[in-house]
Amino acid sequence: MRGPLLRLCVAAALTLGLVACGIKGSPHAPRPAPPPAPTLETVPPQEPPRGAVEPSGPTVPPSTTDAGPLP
Repeated sequence: MRGPLLRLCVAAALTLGLVACGIKGSPHAPRPAPPPAPTLETVPPQEPPRGAVEPSGPTVPPSTTDAGPLP
């Protein structure tokens, strides 16, 4: 029993060692580089010049009397 177990452990250790070192099989040809991406320059849309801001809705006049502290 000791002989086959020893052989199995040695075979497993060699297999794991070869895989860890990267010796997995025949080397593959290098892949061609992808084509470069086109450079697109985006220009922000032109906004028309803004005029004076006009109030919309009712206006509330400022109060001139102080109500004082709340009770």
